[in-house]
Amino acid sequence: MAAPTPRKVSVAIVGGGIGGLTLALAIQRFCDMSQLDVHIYEAASQFSQVGAGINIWGRVHKISTDLGLEADLARLLREDDIGYFTCRKSDQAEGQTFRDVYIENGKMMLLHRAEVQDLLLKHISPDIKIYLSHRLEDYSYGTHAAERIELRFRDGQVARCDLLIAADGVHSVVRRVFLSNLAEKMGRPELRDALAPVFSGTNAYRGLVAPEQLEAVWPNHPVLTKPFIYSGKDKHVVAYPISCGRAVSVIAFYTDMSKEDTPFEGSQIGQATTEEVLKTYEGWEPEVRAILSCLRTPSHWAIITQKPLDTWANDGVFLLGDAAHAMTTHLGAGAGQAIEDAYILAQILAREQRKGYPAILSSETASLYNRLRPRIANFVSARARLQNRFYEFNEEDAGLALLQKDSPVFMKSDRLARIGHAIWDGFHWREHFIVKDTDTKVAVYLGLEEQEWA
Repeated sequence: MAAPTPRKVSVAIVGGGIGGLTLALAIQRFCDMSQLDVHIYEAASQFSQVGAGINIWGRVHKISTDLGLEADLARLLREDDIGYFTCRKSDQAEGQTFRDVYIENGKMMLLHRAEVQDLLLKHISPDIKIYLSHRLEDYSYGTHAAERIELRFRDGQVARCDLLIAADGVHSVVRRVFLSNLAEKMGRPELRDALAPVFSGTNAYRGLVAPEQLEAVWPNHPVLTKPFIYSGKDKHVVAYPISCGRAVSVIAFYTDMSKEDTPFEGSQIGQATTEEVLKTYEGWEPEVRAILSCLRTPSHWAIITQKPLDTWANDGVFLLGDAAHAMTTHLGAGAGQAIEDAYILAQILAREQRKGYPAILSSETASLYNRLRPRIANFVSARARLQNRFYEFNEEDAGLALLQKDSPVFMKSDRLARIGHAIWDGFHWREHFIVKDTDTKVAVYLGLEEQEWA
């Protein structure tokens, strides 16, 4: 029998956020683009990132370097960036520093989402077609041998593809259809429980503070030059300078543990007032209230997540980023995990592509992605959730199995010392055996040296 005639494989990336754009860039880096047609479909009429600062840690910095972004990223960073967070107990009139959490052997980059997105767009080849105002409503399988997945967008637009990558966020339309199909195909009705996101129990006020405003209220405020985590019972505030000190990113969290994992209803994002924020943190130390008083137009967010999934790919469809593992923000790892998804998936596609057409369309592509990505991202998601319990002094009834077995947290009698060690442990999640074991599998399956990317 004659071999199938090679043709270009059509790849549709739904979502133009950091995960989707990183995937496009990684495909450029690793795949033979002469054999691919890559299309990005973005729902918005223009590229924009709702949100403010993000953290990019050492392992993701290595990925960005491999993707050719290091020089541009360096221009966004201040030369004296400090690789640690200072943790203070702040729900009292006079705060108390209880731990400096250093990021040993790692690099912590504090950036603005919009800057990262602009940087990625700058590096994407014109050969990759980008379509704005394409909000996906549904997809299905046709009977055609080629481009058998049909995408249907709002306003009647239709597109076809061979491979569909869902980078469409926590409210992913692709995930809804994907899990419905998978539940029926595999006889696993419990998968339908993850169709919709769930509420983490945590809300947050977010915004950027202009340094000159904070300087006027509190000259030489420490958060102008280094990151802080201000902790209190059921609340915490994370603040750090971004964009070479041109702004301070502020996220002020408050949690109702009784609402964790409850159905999410209503709008995820709204507006708040400075007065509302200050009232929520009434009685907190002046150092924190000075920062919050400078939030002129804070947004209000419900922190929503999803139930963990062990299968992210099947039958030509792949979940990526928040569509696969929407997590809480408490380790600053959500964007980084989306970037790791993209980096590994692109290398899997390249690996299968080198076998010759039509291997990239085989079930092995999905099977390999399912072996290499869900375990590590689901661990980071669970560890991020546990981290919030330490920030907000709700650790006493929490299971600690996700901590390293030899962590000092198990040996300290002083509560603040235990919490400080536990927070340290969370920021070093990459040292956990689950991560180490998965990194080894990635290196073996993709033919990499482990230190090249992990």
